Amino acid sequence: MKKKAILLAFTTAAALAAQTSSPPRPKHQPAEIEPLLAKIAVYEYGANPDVIVTFNELVEDLQGSPVQRKALETRLLQFLQSSATMAGKETAFKEIAMIGTDASIPVLTPMLTRVETAEMARYALAAIPGAAADNALLSSLGQAPNARVKIGIIDSLGHRQVAKAVPALAALAPSPDPEVAAAAAAALAAIADRPALNALASARTKLSGPARQPLADAYVTCADRFAARGEKAVAIDVYKQMIAPGESRMVRARALTGLTAAEGKEAIPALTAEMESPDPVLEATAVRLLNGLPGPDITKAMVAEFSKVPAFCQAHLLTAMAQRGDVSARPTLVAALKSTAPGVRTAALAGIGKLGDASSPMVLAEAAAASADPEQTAARRSLYTLRGPGIDAAIISSMGSASGKVRVELIMAAGQRVMLSAADALIKMAQDTDPDVHRAALTALRSVGGPSQTAPLLDMVLKASSAAERRETALTLGTVLRREQPPRIDAVIAAYRNTSALQARLSLLDVMGQVSSEQALPLLRESIKDANPEIARGAILALTAWSDSTPLMDLLNLAKSVSQSLQAAGEAIDSQSVLPPGYAATNGAGRGGRGGRGGPPTNNLQVLALRGFLRLMVLQSQRTPSESGRLLGEAMAVATQTNEKLSILSLLPAFPSKESLAVAQAAARDTTVADEAKVAVAQVTEALKLK
Repeated sequence: MKKKAILLAFTTAAALAAQTSSPPRPKHQPAEIEPLLAKIAVYEYGANPDVIVTFNELVEDLQGSPVQRKALETRLLQFLQSSATMAGKETAFKEIAMIGTDASIPVLTPMLTRVETAEMARYALAAIPGAAADNALLSSLGQAPNARVKIGIIDSLGHRQVAKAVPALAALAPSPDPEVAAAAAAALAAIADRPALNALASARTKLSGPARQPLADAYVTCADRFAARGEKAVAIDVYKQMIAPGESRMVRARALTGLTAAEGKEAIPALTAEMESPDPVLEATAVRLLNGLPGPDITKAMVAEFSKVPAFCQAHLLTAMAQRGDVSARPTLVAALKSTAPGVRTAALAGIGKLGDASSPMVLAEAAAASADPEQTAARRSLYTLRGPGIDAAIISSMGSASGKVRVELIMAAGQRVMLSAADALIKMAQDTDPDVHRAALTALRSVGGPSQTAPLLDMVLKASSAAERRETALTLGTVLRREQPPRIDAVIAAYRNTSALQARLSLLDVMGQVSSEQALPLLRESIKDANPEIARGAILALTAWSDSTPLMDLLNLAKSVSQSLQAAGEAIDSQSVLPPGYAATNGAGRGGRGGRGGPPTNNLQVLALRGFLRLMVLQSQRTPSESGRLLGEAMAVATQTNEKLSILSLLPAFPSKESLAVAQAAARDTTVADEAKVAVAQVTEALKLK
């Protein structure tokens, strides 16, 4: 009869709802309740949860109507008192937590003290608002069958901030069971009224050692809540108690944080006292908190405290001073460079990068030159990032007066700072007899050099006395020229034609390749046929280094030309009269050699040209895949070395076409690369399918 009455109530509520409004038809109907509960009554953990999901949806659909909600609550309470499985009852407990009212409390309360239902009943009851639920939890506290259940009830009382529970919780705070004591302390901190605060203060005096720690944490947490409500005087009193040396490091740090937030600058004495502490954690906390306070008087306090604190604190103070950006701390940072503690010196060098002025570059350069990491890195970083009026001018001026490693550091800084104003000074430094200064200046010029530095750099290339010097200078000249748009290469071309010095000419060819100016192409096309094989080689390398594929055919045609000459010579390649001027046939083992594995004769320039061609093939161009496949086929026809053949095969899939496929298929008959060719055939075939 009861079930019929409940079902009738659901049906009546649904009818009333239909008469008063026109909501969308619910997904689930009241008539579904009993069939679903019947299945849930035998549900076990791990079974298919579909029935649970469906029931959750049903409750959601039906709880909109007060009548339906009340009827559903009544039915769920009956279900909880049935012989249903615990897994099934868990579903009911969860739904009660969503829709339960005071009517559920008499059923749930006895279940709070039964081990098998305590957790789920508390979950449901704690979600019901009002004093009745508070009273039920409080009355059950003394009847808890074990510590676990008791701790759960304590947690709920704290979460609900049940003020009337303070006496009971106060009695449990000094409990010999550490978990119960910790839970009671946390609950008192959550309630956070004056009786709760007093209870925590009293309980702290009754415990010692590790057992006291949760009470100390809770005491500070309670003070935090007072401070958040604006009752700062009460909170400050607690914080001052808890920064005492007898408390743990973390509690003292928390109390110090709370005190600073509550008192502001009034907390400076407490903060400075902690900075003199031998505990690095408390010291670092104090510095951080002090640094968070605004105003020049805070910087002044830091400066005054600096000489009184241990070295590890001095380093933190210097970092904090730099972060504040108050230049009044600059003398302290400079003086700290004389500290015997490496960490202090490192912090000072880093800080000068933020607070330094025009007098700082020389200080930083000297420190970088005379120290090792981490001091050297800090000094260099500060020198590179230092900002302010007169900084660049000071670096240029100091560069002229300094020497040795200090000069090198200043030169490096000019490059890192991209000081265009230092370009002329760097040209002078590049002519220094000190090789370190010379190299550093050339490197810096790559960042700052411009048109005005082209002529002196070109002169330095021509006058270089060693291969290394020529190489570094040519690299700098090429980099500077590339920065111009369009690059002015005419002076380099003129210098090439006006000098007969072989090494200088080779360096100038290298520069032309770096710059990749079309203006230099006629000379390079001429030079790849030069009678001097070294000049020819240098020109090939210059074309190989080109920034686009413009010289592609020059390199391929050269490789084909040499190949044709070698083929015409046959086995008599020792006679160079059959080769184009300057083309000495050699495979690196001697003149008149043949390709690897008994192949046709090879020539170093041919190999070099072919490799240059392959490098340019991968650069962006307007060629169609068919055109690229045809060119790779021509390259394969003159390739004599296995490595070049493999390189060609690896490029074919990038240009899927019938021409590329034909090259791969033909290569499959070459025993030296047959396996790789078959792979290329498969890859090109697959790529063609995707086109």
